[in-house]
Amino acid sequence: MIQEIKEAHRSGKSINSLTKEYHLNWRTIKKYIKMMTPPTTNRCRISPAQGYLESIIRLEKEGKTLKTIDPLIRKKGYNGTFSAVRTLVEGIRRKQKHANYPSPTYQIARKRLARWFWIHPNHLNTSERRDLERCFEKYPNLQTVYEVIQEYRAMIKQSDYEGFLQWLRKQLSHKEQPFYSYARHLRNDLQAVKHAFLLPYSNGLLEGQVNRLKSIKRMLYGQAGLAILQKRMLYKF
Repeated sequence: MIQEIKEAHRSGKSINSLTKEYHLNWRTIKKYIKMMTPPTTNRCRISPAQGYLESIIRLEKEGKTLKTIDPLIRKKGYNGTFSAVRTLVEGIRRKQKHANYPSPTYQIARKRLARWFWIHPNHLNTSERRDLERCFEKYPNLQTVYEVIQEYRAMIKQSDYEGFLQWLRKQLSHKEQPFYSYARHLRNDLQAVKHAFLLPYSNGLLEGQVNRLKSIKRMLYGQAGLAILQKRMLYKF
């Protein structure tokens, strides 16, 4: 290609036309035109420390530090720089770190675990119950959190307001309780919570639809008008 560019330029083509024809920068075209010798290929120079790679790996496995490895290989004839040894040692350590890093054999998504915590144990299948037990074995603190959530869920299902007040007092008794912050928010709106327990009706459905409307509105912002928003809102209502 360089020869073609040189020939084209000698035949009268300008640098601008060659730039457009070969889709190259004008500086590159100019460099090719002025080039008198073939371009050289830059090859990566092998570090002198590579000749002592086996010794360095062995010393690294023995737990030797970088400052200890450098003089030891110099006694064997190494006359390169300290930085070359450091680069080689850091590369060896990096590979060992990735090789020894334990990959997780089994993972459970937080959303999935949260669902297991909330629903009744009888609604879990055998596999889910087994995985939940494995979580409790690995993280014993989760057992306490699970019991608190199940107690709270049972009181809501049974509309047990007095039991809820006892649960609330217990959670507010100490900042180390798992739902201390959540209990504070409930206490701030205790009258509404009381009505939710004692009355057979609720505006929860309305609030849910309002939040749904806001969500759809955000998704359609700048893309659709009121007519589309109305259709999306009524869809699966």
